[in-house]
Amino acid sequence: MTLAEAGEIFGYWEHSPPAHLMLQTIARLLGWSPSASAVSTGTAEQLAATAPPGLTVMRGGEFGMPPPILDADTLRQRNLALSAATARQNRHTRG
Repeated sequence: MTLAEAGEIFGYWEHSPPAHLMLQTIARLLGWSPSASAVSTGTAEQLAATAPPGLTVMRGGEFGMPPPILDADTLRQRNLALSAATARQNRHTRG
């Protein structure tokens, strides 16, 4: 999701908030608060590594995905190779 798309969603939520957020707000106005076990007391690193509530997270290697490539030079080389292969394929199909 791009930042612009997120901005559109948040803009929409200003006028039509999700039902679960409205319910939580009403419940808090009536005195409800989350249980102590629901409140995280871990470090920032632990919080960042924790999956959001209701979301199942699998690491890429668990279902056969290759590890991510985070090196810019490696990505450039791979993209150049893919561009060259696509150009060769297009030359052969145009005939």
